[in-house]
Amino acid sequence: MNQPELGKKILELRLAKGLTQSELAEKSNVSLKTIQRIELAKVIPRSYSIKSIFSVLEYDFYNSNVPNENEKTSSFKFWIINLFNLKNNTMKKLSFLTIVFIAIFLFMTKNESQAQNINGWFKTGSKAKSYEIGLNSSESKTGKKCAFIRSIENEINGFGALMQKCDAKIYLGKRVKMTGYLKAENVENWSGMWLRVDSKYGGKSLSFDNMKDRAIKGTTEWIKCEIILNVPNESSTLNYGVLLNGKGMVYFDRVSFEILGNITDEVTVKKIPEKPSNIDFED
Repeated sequence: MNQPELGKKILELRLAKGLTQSELAEKSNVSLKTIQRIELAKVIPRSYSIKSIFSVLEYDFYNSNVPNENEKTSSFKFWIINLFNLKNNTMKKLSFLTIVFIAIFLFMTKNESQAQNINGWFKTGSKAKSYEIGLNSSESKTGKKCAFIRSIENEINGFGALMQKCDAKIYLGKRVKMTGYLKAENVENWSGMWLRVDSKYGGKSLSFDNMKDRAIKGTTEWIKCEIILNVPNESSTLNYGVLLNGKGMVYFDRVSFEILGNITDEVTVKKIPEKPSNIDFED
């Protein structure tokens, strides 16, 4: 029985016996001031005082002190109400509430990035098992969710990737621009968006860019990424996504494709000059 209910019980039994506080104090050999403070729930009495008071009130306290469900519920409600009552033990309660709210915040933050399967996407890479993929509901660039890939092991010698593939049919003979947004978090090696065009003849790669020459590292805000590749007529599929080499976490959002026009020689082949040029670096 907690302090408030103890005082309430003593008050209830005393009135049922028709005793005044002074009479109860005299019969139980407990001071009047203590009786008053117990009934007002301002003091926790010592065990011998409780025994003496209940003896006078003819109440078997120790065999009747097993709480039923209603008492448990009432005690819990009182504990919650008392917790938010800052009149008593203000600093201790504020400290406790601060810890509780921080724990709730960390739990919610952690669970905003939930490892899960992503419809239409899958995990791959040389060390795919060292990473997990999922959706995040708080870091999205514009919408409600964004995808992520993050490391789950302390030592990783390789990479993991989140990817998707589609038929190249509507892009055949075209110059295509892939746009996406990346946000890095503690990326130790490097990360980047990637696009690869595969041939229908033996799975040969016809064009490829993984942004390694302009990699994203460390911790960043959202970065707009663009890749432009040609999709030759013998292409079979477009393969694309985000990769993470080593440890860290990368968010991925707002992926789009745009046809820029027909294939141009400037993109597929870097022509070799017919003669030396700009050898004095003045052009």
